[in-house]
Amino acid sequence: MWPITLAYKEFRQLLPIQIVGLILVLLTIFGMCGINILAISGNSSTTEIPFYNDTTAQFLPAIGALLAGITGYWQTISESMRGTWLFLWHRPIARSRMTLVKLSSGLGLIWCVTVFPMLLYALWAGSQGSIAAPFLWENTLMYWKSCFGLSMIYLSCYLSGLRRARWYGTRLLPVLMAISAFLLTTTTEYYAGLSLLLILTVDVILIAAIFTQCHLEDFS
Repeated sequence: MWPITLAYKEFRQLLPIQIVGLILVLLTIFGMCGINILAISGNSSTTEIPFYNDTTAQFLPAIGALLAGITGYWQTISESMRGTWLFLWHRPIARSRMTLVKLSSGLGLIWCVTVFPMLLYALWAGSQGSIAAPFLWENTLMYWKSCFGLSMIYLSCYLSGLRRARWYGTRLLPVLMAISAFLLTTTTEYYAGLSLLLILTVDVILIAAIFTQCHLEDFS
């Protein structure tokens, strides 16, 4: 039962962050559907081709990257501020298993916020009469690739928050590496296979570094 308890703890701590991210994503989607909830402008017509515009190629991935970074940092820095690392690590549970639950909880929430709303948007765009243009599911590849690439941002920020190095030193190196890889894989619609391979490679390196740091750090 301890994985459920720990996952529930992570869910409660991360829920406010995820709600803010979900609101931003939903407001953007409603705007692309022609529904201007905030009434910032009087024009509520859909003028962009779904998934083939700057909003889904740049703006929403930027929101996702910000959400992933804040989530990764909050899962680690909040434990340090409350002094709960020692309590967690002295449970009769392996650190690697506990870390796996924390990472799964964080990534799961991030992908729920960024994937499911856009999947509903894709279904809306593919329905008859929604847009005055043909909808191709191939156009969604860029967005799904960026969603998958959010794992690099999240894991790098988790590792950065876990380390005890100086902020202006090597502590930010994983984040800079992940941001560079994220931009490299999400700014082109070509080489999808190579992009996914790069994302997986960076993820494996970051996960290995996180597990290693968990065993080496005393968290005192």
